[in-house]
Amino acid sequence: MLNLLQLFDFFFDNIGMYNNLYNYQRNGEQPEIRERMEKFGVDIMSIQELIMLILGSGVKDCPVEKISQKVAYEIMKKSDDNLYFRLLKIKGVGKSKASVICASVELGKRINNHTKRKISMPDDIIPLVNHYSLEKVEYFLTLSLNAAHEVIKIREVSKGSSNSALIQPREVFSDLIKENATAVIFVHNHPSGNVKPSVQDIEITKRLIKGGNILGIKVLDHIIISTDCFFSFTSEGIIKEFAE
Repeated sequence: MLNLLQLFDFFFDNIGMYNNLYNYQRNGEQPEIRERMEKFGVDIMSIQELIMLILGSGVKDCPVEKISQKVAYEIMKKSDDNLYFRLLKIKGVGKSKASVICASVELGKRINNHTKRKISMPDDIIPLVNHYSLEKVEYFLTLSLNAAHEVIKIREVSKGSSNSALIQPREVFSDLIKENATAVIFVHNHPSGNVKPSVQDIEITKRLIKGGNILGIKVLDHIIISTDCFFSFTSEGIIKEFAE
C-alpha cells in the first residue's frame, strides 16, 4: 500500500507524465512512462499506458498516446474480424507493431487460461508448466485443484533446490487451504535433463502425501519435467503405493 509520500510522488509523476506527453507531441520525444513503471510497478498502469510501452513510439503527426487509444479500442471491442488486420488500419501501426500487440494479447490470454482448466492426465499439465523446463535452477510448483480437478492456481513454492529441508508440508498446504483446494499436483524441473526422481524427490513426495491425507487434500501426482520429457509419479504407480 502506498504511503502519503508515495502518493504525493505518484501525483506529481502523473503530472510529469502528461507534461511529457505534451512535450512528445511538440518535440517527438518518448513519454517517461518506463520510469513510472520501474518506480511503482506495472500493475498501476492503465491499459493505454501498457499499450504505449508496447508501441514504444508514434509517428509524425500521430503521437503514441493517440495511437494507443485506438489500439485499446480495437483490443477491447468485440469483433469477429481478425485483430491483426484491424490494427493495420490504424495510422502508425505497421506489420511489426501489429504482430507484437497481437502476440502480447494472446500471451495474456494463454497465461490466464490455466484457471478452470480440467486435469485428467499428466499430459494436461505439461502445457501449463513446460516453460519451467528451460530454467537453469530447480523450481518446485503446486497446482491447486477444485473438486472437479480444475486448476485454481499455479504457485511457485521454492526456487533453486527441491531440498526436503526447504519444502515443508505446512508451508505448501497453507496456501492450498486458503484456496479451498481439494486436490493438488506437484511439479518440479530437473535442469540436468534427467527426470528420474532422486531419493530426496521420493522422500518429499511421501511427506506431502501424508500431509495431504491429514488435511483432506489429495495429492494426485508429482511430475518432474525437462525440456524433452517428463516423469509422472502417478503413471509409474508410485502415488498409489505411497497413499496405501
